[in-house]
Amino acid sequence: MKNIKSYVKLVITGIFFLSLTTACSSDDDELTQQKQVEMDIPSTLSMTYGEQKEISLPANVLDASDIKLNLDFSQNENIKINNTEFLKDKLSKAITIDKVSGKVMLNSTLLYANGVVSVVNGTRLPENYKITIDASSEKQNFKSTKTIEVKITPAKLTVKGLDNKSAISVAYVIYGEKTNFELESSLKVDADMNWGIENQSALGTVVSLNTNVIKFADNAGDPDKKVEKTYDVNSALLKDGFPVATTTLRVIFIPKIKFFFGTYYPEYDLTVLTNNVYIGLSNGYVSAAPTLSPETYKSSFVITGIKKNGQSFTDTESLFSINDKTGSITLKKSTTLTRGAYEITVKAITTTGLEFFTTLTLNMESLEE
Repeated sequence: MKNIKSYVKLVITGIFFLSLTTACSSDDDELTQQKQVEMDIPSTLSMTYGEQKEISLPANVLDASDIKLNLDFSQNENIKINNTEFLKDKLSKAITIDKVSGKVMLNSTLLYANGVVSVVNGTRLPENYKITIDASSEKQNFKSTKTIEVKITPAKLTVKGLDNKSAISVAYVIYGEKTNFELESSLKVDADMNWGIENQSALGTVVSLNTNVIKFADNAGDPDKKVEKTYDVNSALLKDGFPVATTTLRVIFIPKIKFFFGTYYPEYDLTVLTNNVYIGLSNGYVSAAPTLSPETYKSSFVITGIKKNGQSFTDTESLFSINDKTGSITLKKSTTLTRGAYEITVKAITTTGLEFFTTLTLNMESLEE
């Protein structure tokens, strides 16, 4: 019986020491396990090609004196960019970390716009670049990880001489006029860049590009030059075949616009001018509306100047006026005007924005002579 009691005591003692050892081991594991610290920075970042940006890491990460920082790009498919480089090569050069300041530096000019397709081999770039920032400290026993999605959009090209504020620049061209358009970019055009038309196959040979100048062939538009014809030209500045700056130029060819005081007979292509009229001195007068053909382009009219016998005339009494919708000229009755030829210059502002000028001459003579 005594031996049994001794055996029980021994077992209980063993279990106690085993439990104590396990508890101590568990405490040690808790002491050595790294803490996960949140990295409070945005998870997305948008850039336009050509921009450079910085991401400042938070103080709770940078406070550690032995902080270790690392960038990881493994979440991106490592596609081939050109003959010698892959996407990971480009990412490692464009996105770096300054371990002194604790800032992630992003240079979009060393990358490409996202979601675009190479005109060289059809390779499509990802919709964003995924960057994982790893930070850790042995002294403070923590680890912090954050993945950021960076989206780069193409820069905007402009067309010299046009309004480039809208998404699409529009130009109206009258058949027979020279039609060259110069592309401009705020970006530095490096040796690995070239100009291109993304929808060249759809446009055919009627549109070509000479360096950065868009040219239209003489046969562009309607063969008979009587109806409108529209071309949308999607131009791009390419780097390694990928568009990094783009614009759409809409060129609308329109028939030749006729603007004059008189009558036009389109079936005969015949013009009858009535722009030189004789009226009695001091009489009032209302002219017929001028002809603007095709009428679909008619918008508004304004008087831009008056001459008397070839010399500038100031209408101090506001005797001359114009109907801005029809272009008809009105002269009030007046005894202050003297005999002579009064030439009125009228400007037509068309729906295209193009402006045209014509004149109406009122020859005032005394009826008593």
